Amino acid sequence: MYNFLKLGRAAAFALIVQSTLSSLVAAPLSLSKEQAVVHALQQNSALNAARTTIDRAQGYGQQAGRWANPELSIDYATDETFNDEGEYGYAVGFEQRFPVTNRLSLQKSIAQDEIELAEAEVANQVRLLTREVEASVTAATAIQAQVKLRDERLELNRKFAQFMESRVGTGEVSSVETNQVQIELYAVEQEKQELSNELLLELATLKQLIGVDVDTELSLTHQFELPTAQPQLASLTQKTLMQHPEYRMKALLYHISDKRISVAKAERWADIAVRVFFEEERGVDAPGGLGTDRFLGVGVSIPLPLLDRKEGSLQASRAEQRQLKYELDRVGLEVRSEAHTQATRAVSLYQQARDYERNLTQLIEKNLAEMNAAYGAGQINLIELFRSQRQGLKVQAAQLTKLHDFEQAMIRWKAATAQVLPVIQ
Repeated sequence: MYNFLKLGRAAAFALIVQSTLSSLVAAPLSLSKEQAVVHALQQNSALNAARTTIDRAQGYGQQAGRWANPELSIDYATDETFNDEGEYGYAVGFEQRFPVTNRLSLQKSIAQDEIELAEAEVANQVRLLTREVEASVTAATAIQAQVKLRDERLELNRKFAQFMESRVGTGEVSSVETNQVQIELYAVEQEKQELSNELLLELATLKQLIGVDVDTELSLTHQFELPTAQPQLASLTQKTLMQHPEYRMKALLYHISDKRISVAKAERWADIAVRVFFEEERGVDAPGGLGTDRFLGVGVSIPLPLLDRKEGSLQASRAEQRQLKYELDRVGLEVRSEAHTQATRAVSLYQQARDYERNLTQLIEKNLAEMNAAYGAGQINLIELFRSQRQGLKVQAAQLTKLHDFEQAMIRWKAATAQVLPVIQ
């Protein structure tokens, strides 16, 4: 009996622990837009892989511009195989190559530029990932809100359909009107299903971006709020353009290409080799017999740029430089154009959303309040009230779309200018 009770307590404890762990695992991950960005910058695998390029560039930077290793040479010769008179000779030499141009310093400078290039590439990845995460959170939040509005419309339509069916027998409404309500009910259900499918895909995309498991349940706390004042969106200046990660990448590549032309010119002259050596020879010297001679010498090897003057490398480097200049101009134009377009679009969408909210939305709210009061006073029937309520929900859906479009434009403007958008109260 004691063992049975012991086993029962252990099993109960195990069930409690399992239930607790299950509740912890099943708890949804609650994220705001800002928290989602932070999570992505920490967990996104593609970004973490891009960060390793900085370490790799730093490693290449430590290696670049180093002298070649010295060479030790040992020679030995004997006449044992032929005359076998006891003659032999050996030599020990030490050779070091010395650069006569600034090739190594240029390579070191290029390696430092490549470290900055890797940092600019990572910064650009951060910019693009932030834009994608913010856009995904905004899109998912908008879809969730639209689904909620469809639920409200479905609930209202079901009540409306029940009311209409109850009035068919009395002749107050026709079966045609009842069928129209049912058709609208099915149409709203279809809209909800399509939105639910879109939400599933958007949340899957967001999970990949922030680096969480596919089974993780997300709870987004982001809400749409229209600023009280029109946002002041600054244009890109030449100074801010130079700090833009994508433009800076092309600018660094163009700068590196200029140095590579200098490297190609410097490589016309190879390194000079200086050799210090010691030789000892033991040979037959008639009539004295075997004798020993010793030598200490210095040798210099100077390559002459007569056959290979690196003309092909110079031509290729100059062509690459021209290509990078064209790409730099292209990126500059694209960045300025995107920033200007998104700023103009954001301001226009803000005005539209503000006007829509002040005029139509407030008018619908006022009308709905008056319709409720009129229905309570018996001045209108329930059909007119239901129709007014459905109209109000459609207006809310339209306003939600405008708020979503405005926020997406702001996200794209911030990414285009690579700036942190100030909070507007």
